Amino acid sequence: MRKWANSYFGGNDVLGKDMWCPLNKAKSQKADFDVVAKIVGTHEMDDYTNELKLRDQSGSTWYTIALKLKFPHLRTGQGVRIRSATYDETSSGKQVLNLTHYSNIMTLINASRLSTSVGKVSDDWNADKSELAKDTPGVVVTVSDIDKKWSGLQTTSLQQLFTSKTLSGDTFRTRFCVTGAEPADMRDSTKAWNKKDKKTSSAKGSKGELVWNVQLMVKDASTLTNTNQYKILNYSQEGLGGNFFGKASNMWSDAAALKKLEKQVGTLKKFNVWVDAVVERRNGWYFIKDTKLRI
Repeated sequence: MRKWANSYFGGNDVLGKDMWCPLNKAKSQKADFDVVAKIVGTHEMDDYTNELKLRDQSGSTWYTIALKLKFPHLRTGQGVRIRSATYDETSSGKQVLNLTHYSNIMTLINASRLSTSVGKVSDDWNADKSELAKDTPGVVVTVSDIDKKWSGLQTTSLQQLFTSKTLSGDTFRTRFCVTGAEPADMRDSTKAWNKKDKKTSSAKGSKGELVWNVQLMVKDASTLTNTNQYKILNYSQEGLGGNFFGKASNMWSDAAALKKLEKQVGTLKKFNVWVDAVVERRNGWYFIKDTKLRI
């Protein structure tokens, strides 16, 4: 049966184009409709709710709310069929699909022809950049990319990272918003690295190897209600985090690099801006690795 299913779905769309509505025509529908799209982003709003960012081959971007209890299996990158959605005419700033108690979200079989077709859809970064130009983005914008080898790694909350005693392994994927950054003087964000002594020193006046030494104060949905501060480190002297902000430069002498870094940090601290990152646990601290900012 499994062999037949892979063969049949691999050679046929099964769901005809008359069985769902392209997202660019959703506003004109007078009744509920079905959607076939790709989840290009998943944002955890709280302990019970995820917001899905959807795009289909029409190039239109929409959002919908998915309860974790009802849809615990949904992940970014999946092709889905949404049964019985309606256009939320009250939403402002973004296009939203309303779901009811009888609506359903089903993932497409990975080997299916339809899934392969939907999988070619990519996120619209130009639209996200337009949002970032605003003082307060109207939608959630993820400003980082992780290495493809970690794309299947499930997200671990900050609450789990910093309080769980049962986490196994040293590499985790997490999402967070940035509330602050250290050092206060961004010129000290890069340091001179002495490989022999394995020590860092001020980059001021140095011509040696430079490494990043930035601490990010972060929050996520699991920690927004408490007053604790959580630190994620971007230290590159041990081979981690070297690409997060880009190539390390001497901020004491490179005015252009300093201006770029200050703009990056300023963007990170905006409301609705989130980082998708891979971190490695070393001696109780979490260091960013295999992650690069788009900004």
